[in-house]
Amino acid sequence: MLMQSLRRVAALALLASPLAAQSTRAITFEDFSAMRGVSDPQLSPDGKAVLYAVRTTDVAANKRTTRTFVMASSGGAPRAWPDDRTAAAEARWSPDGARVAFTSGGQLWIADASGANARALTTLSTGAGGPVWSPAGDRIAFVSSVYPSCADDACNAAKSKAASESKVKAHLADQLMYRHWNAWDDGTRSHLFVVRTDGGDLRDLVPGATYDVPPGPFGGSEGYAISPDGKEAAFTAKAQGRADAWTTDLNVYTVAIAGGVATPVTATNKGADQNPVYTPDGKYILYASQKRGGLESDKWRLMAYDRAARTSRDLLPTWDRWAESYLVSPDSRTIYVGSGDRGRDKFFRVSLDAAGKAGTPAVIMGEHNNTSPTLASDGRTIAWVRDATERPAEVWIGTLAATGAVEGARALTHENDALVAQLTLHGAEDFAYVGAAGDSVFGFIVKPPQWKAGQKYPLLLLIHGGPQGAWLDSWGSRWAPQLFAQGGYGLVIINPHGSTGYGQKFTDAVSKDWGGKTYDDLMKGVDAALAKYPWLDSTRMAAAGGSYGGYMVNWIGGHTNRFKALVSHAGVFNLEAMAGATEEQWFPDAEFGGPFWSGPQMASQYRKYSPHLFVQHFKTPTLIIGGELDYRIPYSEGVSLFTALQRQGVASRLLVFPDEGHWVLKPQNSQLWWHEVHRWLGAQLSPKPNM
Repeated sequence: MLMQSLRRVAALALLASPLAAQSTRAITFEDFSAMRGVSDPQLSPDGKAVLYAVRTTDVAANKRTTRTFVMASSGGAPRAWPDDRTAAAEARWSPDGARVAFTSGGQLWIADASGANARALTTLSTGAGGPVWSPAGDRIAFVSSVYPSCADDACNAAKSKAASESKVKAHLADQLMYRHWNAWDDGTRSHLFVVRTDGGDLRDLVPGATYDVPPGPFGGSEGYAISPDGKEAAFTAKAQGRADAWTTDLNVYTVAIAGGVATPVTATNKGADQNPVYTPDGKYILYASQKRGGLESDKWRLMAYDRAARTSRDLLPTWDRWAESYLVSPDSRTIYVGSGDRGRDKFFRVSLDAAGKAGTPAVIMGEHNNTSPTLASDGRTIAWVRDATERPAEVWIGTLAATGAVEGARALTHENDALVAQLTLHGAEDFAYVGAAGDSVFGFIVKPPQWKAGQKYPLLLLIHGGPQGAWLDSWGSRWAPQLFAQGGYGLVIINPHGSTGYGQKFTDAVSKDWGGKTYDDLMKGVDAALAKYPWLDSTRMAAAGGSYGGYMVNWIGGHTNRFKALVSHAGVFNLEAMAGATEEQWFPDAEFGGPFWSGPQMASQYRKYSPHLFVQHFKTPTLIIGGELDYRIPYSEGVSLFTALQRQGVASRLLVFPDEGHWVLKPQNSQLWWHEVHRWLGAQLSPKPNM
């Protein structure tokens, strides 16, 4: 703790020094890897302490480790929790603040608030994760991946052992969704369990269920909750049988804690319904809902299920933003909603009257990027995570005034101050212009660390995936703006048609128009950036993108020669081939209007917007990257592009990771990814990379 305090004092002194700017330098991959990933703040019920997670990266060992720390809300030095030896994660205070549930070593644990008397609550062969306390503090809900046909852990252990020891590793499938994201279906399903805090009465609430709670691959503890009286659990699941591959119809279910049949409460809606939250007064279950079935990018509405009337209603029918997260005040009269808005994750305050009618959402936190809010039981102390393009995530804390404003907002943790103080990191400058269809389009400009007035720098256009996604004013854990800029490039980061946070009509505009308005937006954006920022060099430009961004890079390659270099990561090349191999069939159905064997869709989509039909026009040197475990966009898409470019004599390089999926996550693989990207850009654009 003494060394941590000394480092913080040194960092503050450096920041205060007028010579600090002269002594800073460009970030390196080693710096980026040394940043401590702060996340998951949890305020104690009395608001006096915050638990939070810190992820560290060991490149040499090729691994990342998450540990939990605790810190007084008033500030001071953090300490490892429960101790400096235990890798604890998902730490959650009990309702009275006396104990903390957490996961470690793949099992569920509980300890005193101080960290003392830690003991395991589970020893399941299938592991345990995602603890959620009952409001009474007598039980904890969690999830574990089990074989649906097994009635006990001995059966699960035996099946797992047999599968592991079998010399035959073949995959058999009788229906779709036989593989998802980066894993083949191994026959297990994530089930919702409860256990008493003494370790007794361990119970599977959905025995025999052939669906996952919550649905994979990314659902966490936000997918289930326990009612205020402790008698009921609500959870998210997808139980559509053979239709799972081509429907987005998730439902919110309820089930008695004592056991019984799980019942869907959202069955009439054919879009997705997820992430239930009980209001503290027990009257409602809040949840997020998409009205249109089969469309994963439809607006997430904030719904309220009246438990007495058994009816649901949209709380914010005229609000044109997504309800991505929501938190209810202890008196059940205020909802705090997290939503992306014009390139930043913001918090909105929604008041409820006595009849449960919602008022107009009002922004209470909109500077930079804000996520993961947590409230104390007094409803006034709030903590959250904030990051920015030039600043890694830290825990922030403040006080909610009667007006709803956050007063005294300040950074509570300073995990990265010392390292950040050594670096030249430019923030994101807001950038706007008129794009396709006469619409306003927004984005960011980021200067390279080498920037000096009067000099010119190569332009690097970054294209986000999705296509329904958005670049945010955030640090980034994979496609990090600072690591791109450090090579000496000025970044043009645009949120074109299809991006979220600008209204649902703007988001919908990319569907069935993949190579249309979005491409126009990007090209107009490059022109507008060159006109507004004369330090950007029009003779040295590159474009890079992943997923849909990789598709757009491939589309660019067949439609313009204005760029000197391209980087296509996990990019779609042949729409027909991708549609037949991707696992989530609702995606091509929604984006292209139906399957590729449909005549109208073949003519208007698959044969109009597929980059492989324009590959004969490729002239731009292209780096192609993929992962063999990518089942969203199979790596064969990149292989096909590489083959076509090589046969036509176009400068190209192929990088394939056999142990990565859609994202490159392993530290040493990430190191190679950045090395190859900068090597490619540097060779085509100059200056040489500083890696």
